[in-house]
Amino acid sequence: MNNLDKLPIACFLTSAELREREATLLAQFKSAIIKTEELQEGYAFRISGDRDSVRQVAELIVSERECCPFLVFEVSALPNSGPVTVRVSGPAGTKEFLSSLLGLPGEPTPCNPNEVSPPHKQG
Repeated sequence: MNNLDKLPIACFLTSAELREREATLLAQFKSAIIKTEELQEGYAFRISGDRDSVRQVAELIVSERECCPFLVFEVSALPNSGPVTVRVSGPAGTKEFLSSLLGLPGEPTPCNPNEVSPPHKQG
């Protein structure tokens, strides 16, 4: 077990703060996604490599690191303003959390992102 496995899968925003984040940063990020790929414990999101998109990713990472400290972000950018890939992962249960938070297709675990939920709870 590594240190990541000890972090709770929980968002520290209040319900009002989460609604605001969903309406702004998360909505902008979601609309910028060109392609989504499932990872073992998360997702890889491809977005445009233009200046505004890269700035938006940086802002999202800074904000999400404050409220969801269990998330791991990896960013790769292709040369000549090519696409940017943002990999978001974490301990067991992270994929379900992200799926629920971003409304991704599949079989997300029904959970409130503000609460710690067991990693593979089926509803």
